[in-house]
Amino acid sequence: MLNLSRRQLFKRSLLASALSAMPSKLLAGTHQSLYIPPLMETRRGKPVFLTMEAVQHQLDEGKFVEVWGFNGHYLGPTIKIKKGDFAKLNYKNNLPQPIAMNIQGLQASGELLGGVGRYLQPKETWAPILPITQSASTCWYHSVSLANSAYQTYRGLVGMWIVEDDESRKLALPQKYGVNDIPLILQDMRLNSNGLQLFQQNQNALLGNRLFVNGQEAPYLKVPRGWVRLRIVNASLSRAYELRFDDDRTFQLIAQDQGFLPQGKELKSVFITPSERIEILVDLNGGDNVSLIAGEKRNFLHKVTALFADENELIENTVLELRPEGLASVFSKQEIRQFSTDAVQSLSNKVAQEQHFHFDTSTGMVNNKHFDPKRVLNAKLGTTERWILTSSSPMGFRIQGAKFIIESINDEPIDQAAISWKDSVWIPGKVQILVKFENTSSNNHPFIFGSSNLMLADKGCIRLLVVQ
Repeated sequence: MLNLSRRQLFKRSLLASALSAMPSKLLAGTHQSLYIPPLMETRRGKPVFLTMEAVQHQLDEGKFVEVWGFNGHYLGPTIKIKKGDFAKLNYKNNLPQPIAMNIQGLQASGELLGGVGRYLQPKETWAPILPITQSASTCWYHSVSLANSAYQTYRGLVGMWIVEDDESRKLALPQKYGVNDIPLILQDMRLNSNGLQLFQQNQNALLGNRLFVNGQEAPYLKVPRGWVRLRIVNASLSRAYELRFDDDRTFQLIAQDQGFLPQGKELKSVFITPSERIEILVDLNGGDNVSLIAGEKRNFLHKVTALFADENELIENTVLELRPEGLASVFSKQEIRQFSTDAVQSLSNKVAQEQHFHFDTSTGMVNNKHFDPKRVLNAKLGTTERWILTSSSPMGFRIQGAKFIIESINDEPIDQAAISWKDSVWIPGKVQILVKFENTSSNNHPFIFGSSNLMLADKGCIRLLVVQ
């Protein structure tokens, strides 16, 4: 008979508890092939139908639960459109709550974007027609309902936009959607034993212990050998990620939010804040399987001990395992890509005025004031303003209907090779940006700016913006 001390028994009990708490497919080492959201291309005036509704989905394997999504799927389709075309959208709300939708990063007027000035009541439809005027970029759509955006986004009202232009189509970049141009929507969640999403309102943040990519946990994808392009949206409510590959290989960061960098930037890790989008290129011409991960590389024991170390730590930090197949590509030359952008030249724009905004992450106040829908910031169309952003603790920031370039972070100037048009940024303490206003909004259809942590935004850490 095996005699166990109390300490040994306690350790074994903890291990058994940890193993039972781990998702079954992770414990078994089985993974799903990555789900690729349907692609909807808006060509020849073809309308895009987006019906918001409750759907059945397995977040925990084998446990179908009710979540929200579009057109019968968890999450929404990827909408692809070209600069110069018109996007004919047709929203329908089949959910029990009023919903305000935003297309973060899309450059359009407040009236056409929707946002907090355009709620869809249950059973209501809305069909805006949006002219696409911006250069190639990756955007995303999600709920921005005042005081309820976090819950509605968390439930699954999320999707990606891809904007192309003539120049981007001619670039020697991977462009086969779902094959070598891969959409990745990151979300962290908490689930109960039945696989249902756990959500607590009126908190300053939500940090889940489960990481989902396109609605799946630690999926894999078979890809052709050669360069692969990953378009990544951080759709988490509060969590920022440090992404890297588990073999510590380099990759190229080529785009952020609203456009390309002047040239690809070789990195071994990249930081992405809530609401931010990045595009990276990774060379899979040689070698074996490789995984994109969030944080540091882990072994199985680390995953088990993570259950006890910190309740906010991710149980599994694999974003996606890439499994290259086929013959090596002849187009595998290692080179730094060059891109055309006017972002750097905008550093010399005339500054109309300078504004200071301080965000208190404990109270949700902006400049020591609680949110008031009657308090509106006014900006003049066609101007550029310098905004100095500070926060009581690190947080994400985003602006709707406008775009900016970063001048400095914590008073350290940004390398010009890293400058691109953005609408979301992490504030580690202080960030200085140049904001360009090219789209109109009104008191009835204002833009918003403030915390990209949607939990904090729902507590009022946002402001309304009118551009005329």
